[in-house]
Amino acid sequence: MAATLTVLLAVLVASAVAVVVWVPRARTLAGRAVAFDVLASVMTCGLLVGAAITGEGLFLELAVVLGLLGFLTAVTVARFIERTGE
Repeated sequence: MAATLTVLLAVLVASAVAVVVWVPRARTLAGRAVAFDVLASVMTCGLLVGAAITGEGLFLELAVVLGLLGFLTAVTVARFIERTGE
């Protein structure tokens, strides 16, 4: 079980690094919004893996809050892009 969680954390870190490298290269606001939404999802998954490793319930609550915040941010940016026509 520990090896699986270690591999999961390694994949999540690699994903986060890939997204952080991709953000400056995104040419449009929509591309950056998608990148930050993916980063929020990776961080949420990291919190869930952390909850599995430590057994702490606080990580689950933080994951729910981060997931809701990421969703609201994505909806807000999508509405902004729709209204401005970018």
